[in-house]
This record gives sequence, C-alpha cells and structure tokens, in this order.
Amino acid sequence: METFVNEKKVKIKREIGRWLSLAGLGVLIVGMIVSIRKPELVWVSLLSLAFGFLASTIGAYHANRWLRSPRADEVLTQALKGISNQYHLYHYLLPVPHVLLGPAGLFLFRTYLHEGPIQYDGKKWKQKFNLLRSLGFSGQDALGDPVRDTEYDVQRFVSWLRKRMPEAEIPPLTPFIVFVRDRAELNVAQTEIPVLTYKQLKREVRNALKARTQLLDEDELYDIEQAMLGAKIDKL
Repeated sequence: METFVNEKKVKIKREIGRWLSLAGLGVLIVGMIVSIRKPELVWVSLLSLAFGFLASTIGAYHANRWLRSPRADEVLTQALKGISNQYHLYHYLLPVPHVLLGPAGLFLFRTYLHEGPIQYDGKKWKQKFNLLRSLGFSGQDALGDPVRDTEYDVQRFVSWLRKRMPEAEIPPLTPFIVFVRDRAELNVAQTEIPVLTYKQLKREVRNALKARTQLLDEDELYDIEQAMLGAKIDKL
C-alpha cells in the first residue's frame, strides 16, 4: 500500500494548534494580572477571559488532532500496513480526510479521537461525562452521531466525484467509522456502517476486499485517481 499525505496542510494545522494554545494562555495571564493590579479595568479582564478561552479552546482542538502523536492518519497508515501495493491511501488530499483506492474500489474512513467508554444502544450514542471535554479544553468535540455524520461524508464525496467523472464510472464506496485512540472502549449495537477500533480495521478491510468479485483494472484506477487529484498526481 502506498500512502500520500498533504504535509502542507498538516504543517499549517500544527502551527495553528501550537500558536493559538500559547496565545490563549498568554491572554488569560494578562487578564489575570490586570484584574489584580487594576481592578477598575474590569472590561479588559472580561475581554481577555473571553478571547483567551476561545483561543485556548480552538488551540486545544487543533493540538489534539495535529500535535498529539500519533495523528489519525498515522494510526490508519499503520493499521492498514501490509495491504497490497495496488492500493493507495490518501490523507487530507480530498474533500474527506481519509480515502483508500484500489482494485476493490473506494474506502472512506471517518476517524474519531474520543477515549473512554463509547456506547450505542441502537437509538442514541453516549459518552461518559468529562468536565474538561465539556469546557472545550480536552480538544475533543461532541461525539454526535458517527453513523449519520459518516453518511453525510459519503454523500458529499460522491457528489464531488460526480462533478469530475461519469456517475457510471464511480466505483463502489465502502465507509468505516474508526476510533483511533488506544483507550476507546466500544459497546456499540449493530450499525449500517461498521464501527471499529483501529486494531480491528485491517481484518474488516481485508474481508471487504475479498467480498468484491468485480475488480478495477489499472487503467480504470488511473482514471479515477486522475479525476480525484488532477495535477496533484505529479506532485505526490
């Protein structure tokens, strides 16, 4: 399997996470100093608190995704290591973050960085309450509904493909929901889209590959890759 990563995007996101986190902390400290030395300037303290909280929250969000190692793309790449070199794995190069292309078609991976118990009873997704996460300092967003959000990713990606190639030539697309942190504990009822930890991913992908009876040839794969990436192909 060959892997291609948008390193420029990764670098930009890492810098955003680093500098916003530092800026938020710095502003909070300034606000605290002003409140102690010049309590009459309460509006300065309040503005500092608001801006510092916002910057720290956004910084933590980006830091959790881009500064903390391993990143989601690194986990996926390692988890899928050993799959045939006929398959290409693209990170952050397409409208959805993680896509695998090969003879068996397209595979879309929606990743989650959430940790701890994750439950789904067939109606509602639940995650154990965490104060830091609620305040925005953990860098984790709300869990939401992973199946619904992944279905939206699929629809968005297919709509994007339709603008670049005939619909009849769009290959089968199989989505997976992948929790990429070691401490994720899944207790999930059966869903239309597989919900996995990264340790289960290779087995499930290989099962999906074996289930495909109609495979794409090299020319078809090249045409799909050309439609998705265009001139970017020569830079990869």
